[in-house]
Amino acid sequence: MKQFPLTLIGLFCAVSSYAAPGDGSPGKQAQSESNREYAGEQLAQVAESGSNAGADKEKGKKKKAGEIAPQNRTVFREMVVTGEIERDSRFTSPSMRVTRTQVEQQNAQTTEEVLKYMPSLQIRQRYVGDPNGVLGIRGADMFSTARSMVYADGLPLHNFLQASFNGAPRWSLVGPNEIDSVDIVYGPFSAEYSGNSIGGVANIRTRMPNKQEFYFEGSLFIQPYENYGSDKGTFIGDRQYISYGNRIQDKFTVFLAYNRLEAQGHPQSYFIDNTGLFNVPGGTPVTGGIRTPDTRGTPSIIYGDTGPEKVNTHLFKGKFGYDITSDLQALFTVAYEERTRNQNHPNNYLHTANGNYFWGGSSPVCNSVVTCSNPGNASLDGTRFDVVRNGFGSSRDKRETLNLGLSLRGALTPGWDVDTTLSYFDVLKDIRAAAFFNHADPGNTGAGQLQDFRKFNWWNYDLKLSTPMLLGYDKLSFLTGYHFDQYNLSFRQYSLTNYDDLTRGALQTNRNNDGRTSTHAIFAQSMFRFLPDWDITAGVRQEWWEASKGVASNVVVPDRTETATSPKVSLGYEPRQWKFRYSFGRAHRFPVIAELFQSLGTPTSILTANALLKPENGVHHNFMVEYGLPKGYARINVFRDDIKDAIRQITSASGVLTTSAFQNIGEVGTTGVELIFEQRNILGTRFDFMFNGTWMNSKVEEGPVVKFTESTGVSANYSLTGKQVIRLPHWRANFFGTYHVTDAWDVSLSGRYTSDSYNDPDNRDHVNKVFGSQSDFFFMDFKTSYRYRFNNGLKSRFSFGISNLNNDKAWVYHPYPQRTYLLEAAFSY
Repeated sequence: MKQFPLTLIGLFCAVSSYAAPGDGSPGKQAQSESNREYAGEQLAQVAESGSNAGADKEKGKKKKAGEIAPQNRTVFREMVVTGEIERDSRFTSPSMRVTRTQVEQQNAQTTEEVLKYMPSLQIRQRYVGDPNGVLGIRGADMFSTARSMVYADGLPLHNFLQASFNGAPRWSLVGPNEIDSVDIVYGPFSAEYSGNSIGGVANIRTRMPNKQEFYFEGSLFIQPYENYGSDKGTFIGDRQYISYGNRIQDKFTVFLAYNRLEAQGHPQSYFIDNTGLFNVPGGTPVTGGIRTPDTRGTPSIIYGDTGPEKVNTHLFKGKFGYDITSDLQALFTVAYEERTRNQNHPNNYLHTANGNYFWGGSSPVCNSVVTCSNPGNASLDGTRFDVVRNGFGSSRDKRETLNLGLSLRGALTPGWDVDTTLSYFDVLKDIRAAAFFNHADPGNTGAGQLQDFRKFNWWNYDLKLSTPMLLGYDKLSFLTGYHFDQYNLSFRQYSLTNYDDLTRGALQTNRNNDGRTSTHAIFAQSMFRFLPDWDITAGVRQEWWEASKGVASNVVVPDRTETATSPKVSLGYEPRQWKFRYSFGRAHRFPVIAELFQSLGTPTSILTANALLKPENGVHHNFMVEYGLPKGYARINVFRDDIKDAIRQITSASGVLTTSAFQNIGEVGTTGVELIFEQRNILGTRFDFMFNGTWMNSKVEEGPVVKFTESTGVSANYSLTGKQVIRLPHWRANFFGTYHVTDAWDVSLSGRYTSDSYNDPDNRDHVNKVFGSQSDFFFMDFKTSYRYRFNNGLKSRFSFGISNLNNDKAWVYHPYPQRTYLLEAAFSY
């Protein structure tokens, strides 16, 4: 498996050397952003009359509804696309694009899955509909959620109200069928973005109709699953999406959509005793336990799992547009989502001699025979271990979310464009309940706890003004703007006297968290084309940040203010098919509200916030070389990030109770190399191919000594200096190949590889492919789709896919999904 990246690089070299010339001349056209739209021309060939507005190269130009379509535009490609897919204005940063056509060729049931083949990017999706689908880009690992940003039509989806595993973007506020394109912008090299773009930014653009249309899609996915035998099962999910769009009097545009997802995931966690096993008499004899090493090689026993995890989401979406002029459009967006998650059937693997379940007892308070008078309440073939009773409890969540947005985009005057967005996100309801006993446990008292995120909301406002010719000088362009955001938090944790009906008991005052953060920023950026084929861009961002009204663990925190200046520079040289660009950026990433104020506690973990966190201070470099090919390109990026006062979640104790806290560490350095290749119609055939691979090394250059206690109770303090950053693999590689058998039928085969990485900051976890590990994986996916147009004008698409075709059993602490079968049908009229 470790050899796999080299194999893919060899494949890339072979394909690149045999790439056939295309029809067009390989000049500036070949190196434009349009060549980066994988299979983008196919969309134009098969879209219906009026849907090919993207072919109009002049800004603001639209197709007329009555235009006659060529004969080959007869098969189905989802709903219409309106407006040109614009060149990304953030050209100072390396970027990649996912088009609507690519989305259709993937096994993508959720929005985050659309990005999974992008370079230097990983999404922790443990099952379809996972609410904790955190995103990692380049040197920002998946739990550094405040280092990546996600926008949908200018509305922020990134969730800076939370951090770590639960700080995932609110992907489900966008249905995957809405997506027109997604641009991934790497690194903080544009003054448009805050230091939260250290990893990168995902800009999602959704579609709007230009005529009346109806669309429906339904899918069914099935996953047979087995890891430890007792967790064996078949897990089924389904999704339905329906939308209506219309354009009225060539002024008003309306789009209404409903997306429903019901998915059942495999068990996400396992109950394990890795605190020490003892071959001494005593304990209740049991059967059913599974012997295994943990990630650090400690002999352990797994005695149960959390059972199936079921999620239901309902998204209601409305977008209403108005053309103020032919070049200036206003858009109002409203989205309401209801989401529930249930994990109500944990599995107990242990039975006593008489066949009854063994439920164990309280958490152990000692970790060795010497210090413990009763080392283990159960005995498996003479080996004593502890079974923790409150681990078998059920859990469930319910969340209701409202998202509102108002934007104005287009030409303000003949020489100036405006792009301004006001958005509001509000968690109307978010409660998360956990029981301390299994419903089948005779000792069940109904006790538990409830977390109430009673006030979670944010405001965002962005104003951008730009001109391609400053003061009429066509070699000088200019962009300026203003940004404001405010995040509000109010969190309470209660004891439950009855989990079944959520009867609340006492308020746990040491878990009261409140606070507010706000940021004002102004920025400016200008590009000067000073010689033929040469350009230089310089920009600066000035920010004023404040944290106020803070209460962490019921302790009032003084208000704080910080300011930061972040300069940016990019130099480019583009002779003919070649592109060379060096980009530099300084970025300051302020702590998010969860890192400052939100301390959380469960029976198995404690996470402590830190109101004194300093902002991260990073210096970032990227050097790009690109060669334009007919209908494709090849690119290399070399990047380096050096971040002082990096904010990390550091674990101080593991085992039955895991304890961790947010803190600054001296400096983290990341070096990486990306290789990207895309080619359509290879050798003049119907075969399209994409490959990207990344080598990356991220380590702590300067860190403190961490006081740490092993799961076995042994003190194991260590220096963080020189350690690899957790959850960041050295190798990532993806490929995606599509063969278009006919205009209506295509077949795709793709693969994703990631090498293993560390889960523990001290880097002493070395056992791969076990519960708790960040294992290597190689997932292959297959999909075939056939499109057919009926005589009455109804268009259809039927698809069959297999995710994880090779059934690789891999772990991202939790188990990844195993082989999953997908059936999909879509209809449009």
